[in-house]
Amino acid sequence: MAVGTDVGIAARLLVPDGVLIEEGPHEHAQAVERTRELIANPDIPAIFEAAFDFDRVRIRVDILERLRNGCWRLVEVKSSTRVKPEHLHDLAIQAYVIARCGLVVDQAQLVHVNRSYVRGCSGIDWQAYFEREDVTGEVCDLSSSVPPHVAEMHATLAEPTPPEIRPDGHCFSPYPCEFWPRCTAEKPSDWIIYLPRLRASAFAELDANGIESMRDIPPDFPLTPGQQRVVEAVVSGRESIANELREALVPLGPPASYLDFETFSPALPLYAGTSPYQRIPFQWSMHRHLSASTRRCPTRPSRRTSARPSTNGRAAAASWCVLIPPTV
Repeated sequence: MAVGTDVGIAARLLVPDGVLIEEGPHEHAQAVERTRELIANPDIPAIFEAAFDFDRVRIRVDILERLRNGCWRLVEVKSSTRVKPEHLHDLAIQAYVIARCGLVVDQAQLVHVNRSYVRGCSGIDWQAYFEREDVTGEVCDLSSSVPPHVAEMHATLAEPTPPEIRPDGHCFSPYPCEFWPRCTAEKPSDWIIYLPRLRASAFAELDANGIESMRDIPPDFPLTPGQQRVVEAVVSGRESIANELREALVPLGPPASYLDFETFSPALPLYAGTSPYQRIPFQWSMHRHLSASTRRCPTRPSRRTSARPSTNGRAAAASWCVLIPPTV
């Protein structure tokens, strides 16, 4: 959420002299009134966080740009690096509400981050950092589906009880559902959904047969070797350790050195020469395993934190490797 907010605020720099609707979510009526005032003022080129309300659907528009022909450009800002299907649905319902409020939406744009952008020494060039994609046609294609979807959602909200929808992988697409903990509170700790890389079709088949616990999976049900090991470990209550693991670890020491490092990936590039979401190492530690009788180095592991992180991951890794003792 914080990343999306930062990117959304930065996108306002694309439209100089735009005006922000400062009323918050709990002041929607006031925000709608303020939006009307700005729409009526022809000197306002754009409105940020414009508020509208129609048929009990409330929206806030990232950027609403006034066009010379008297129409409007609807702009949705996303911190992603490409257009996704769910973004088009966001725009479609916004366009629906705005049109019902009396404005003519002539264009629909999705503004997203340009992953290939490289920050220069003089700061971020916002025109190059962002990509504008015209999705007017795609949004128009979805327009006819909006009214029935809105009616369906209103009908669901009016029901006295929640809808009977079985939780599964769809609850995370396109975003994690906030009701997941509530809907899965009664599931067993070894629920089959926790099996690694379980196909949706396999989950559906087990679920249709009333199987929720890994302990109840039939012996002849097709599982991958990895999934089978998980089931065996759950049923037996013992850790699963491959017989070949000890032999595979022999060439690795001791003595041995273990390098651990941390990175961060800012959406807004902080340093010259870096791109959006580039992984930047900023902290590392070296742990030395000296002998079979000592599980860790008797001295505190080396740890360094840079005031200015390295923007070259390969060079950083090479500098760390110099610290590994030659006998290891």
